[in-house]
Amino acid sequence: MRSLIRINTTDDNLKSFSQSNILETKFGKEKLENFLLCDLSHLYFYHYKCESVDDSNWGCAWRSLQSALRFQLSLNNQKKDISFYNLFMKYGAKNALIEIYKKMSKDNDNADKNIDILSAKKFAPHENSCGWAEPFISQLVLYDFGFKGDLILINGYPRGSYAPIEVFKKILNFQEFKEKLSQHFKQKNPGPIILDDSRASISIIGVKFRNDNNIELIIMDPHACPDAEKGLYIITLDDNGGFLEITPPEIVLVSMSIYFDQKNPWMAYFPISN
Repeated sequence: MRSLIRINTTDDNLKSFSQSNILETKFGKEKLENFLLCDLSHLYFYHYKCESVDDSNWGCAWRSLQSALRFQLSLNNQKKDISFYNLFMKYGAKNALIEIYKKMSKDNDNADKNIDILSAKKFAPHENSCGWAEPFISQLVLYDFGFKGDLILINGYPRGSYAPIEVFKKILNFQEFKEKLSQHFKQKNPGPIILDDSRASISIIGVKFRNDNNIELIIMDPHACPDAEKGLYIITLDDNGGFLEITPPEIVLVSMSIYFDQKNPWMAYFPISN
């Protein structure tokens, strides 16, 4: 199991979208016109080295999970300990995750078969050398806190993923993914969507559907550190999911690998509004 150094569990360097209009300040009102957005009043940005935990190069999926979980807790006026250290120690363990999966999938006809698959596979963060979380872990953790969501694949199953393919609800192509994005952000109080291609984890917090069939995604990228605002950028994709441009253009985190044509499959967690 990866060792975890905890210095403290404060929210140092944590960006709250409710306290200042970060997006408008960064991109301007005109650029944000016609975007469908998360409910920014409940959105917090967890990224590398928050809480003085050094998770560089391996903790991005946990940070995406923290952001998604904090959103749901804030939306439902709940305060619970979601520190990196405690989440990692509790939900990195295989037995705990399998027990949650049993509860979550009790009405699933394939539950017993999938539990056997999970028992035989090294999917849990404490089992793998990198401590990676993946959207499947996010789904289980959020469910344990009382929040539901859909786990899907986009363009197939990412090579090198820890979660078995059997736990995903369905595989969408890019056009179907765009439709699901539209449905998600048009619902009441939409939360951040977690994406993971088995190499990096990011969140989508806004989408714009343009008249030329291109789309723009506002990305919340936990790889940013120490300047969290560098982790906020807009990706423009063509109608086939190909990468066109990034705003602002100087961002070089994982932005150039964010595309959705057939060459790059993704795992995704879509929270369901309560």
